Amino acid sequence: MGVSSRTKLKASRALRRLTPRHIAKTRATRQAMRRFADRAGLVYFGYANQHDDDHRLVRGHTVSHTHIDDYLCIGTIRGYDTTVLQRRDTIRVRQGQSHKYKDQRCHWLIATVDLHTERPLPHIYIGMKRTDPIYQASYSALQPLILGATARYLQAFLNKYNIYGAATRAIEIESIISPQAAEVIVSHFDKINIEIERNTVYLYTENERPTEAQIEKLVSNALWLAEVIDTAVQQNSPR
Repeated sequence: MGVSSRTKLKASRALRRLTPRHIAKTRATRQAMRRFADRAGLVYFGYANQHDDDHRLVRGHTVSHTHIDDYLCIGTIRGYDTTVLQRRDTIRVRQGQSHKYKDQRCHWLIATVDLHTERPLPHIYIGMKRTDPIYQASYSALQPLILGATARYLQAFLNKYNIYGAATRAIEIESIISPQAAEVIVSHFDKINIEIERNTVYLYTENERPTEAQIEKLVSNALWLAEVIDTAVQQNSPR
């Protein structure tokens, strides 16, 4: 994105934030995040400057030079270091098979949980097939995988998600995301994309104005998945 494009993007964002409707919705989102943080025992920080060293940057496939993080909440839940925030950005999306691109505004509600295991895990992305055309450029270094070498996966899971990772570590990925875990994901993780990178679990859902219940569900799912992965790694580690 050039200098002129970035300037236009900033101006557009500033004008949009001044409308009464946007102000009211922003207040509602802030209140929902604050209430959840208070109940969960997290510390609410609000806006987070990605160029400031005071907070660890939440990475994952949505990180960019232009993203804006807000409603940042940090703390420990059930013994896991947990972060919740909303990230917004404008990304370039290819239109079909053409060489034309368009700008698309994205608002991600993100929950991250640091795993307990110290064993370096492979980078894994589990994305809904319907969002692949939008986000695929951000995880293009990973390869699409076909799961099922060690056990059969529920067809509903394979129909809904594409799984990406290193082909050389596909068997290990199956031991981390087992068919049993995949079954829960497809039935309980509604409109959620998943990433495991640098031993951190990331859950993403497109949600510009999340409610307190939606925030709680995303964090609960992230914690469940972290516990499942830690247990799987422990069970498969050499004794």
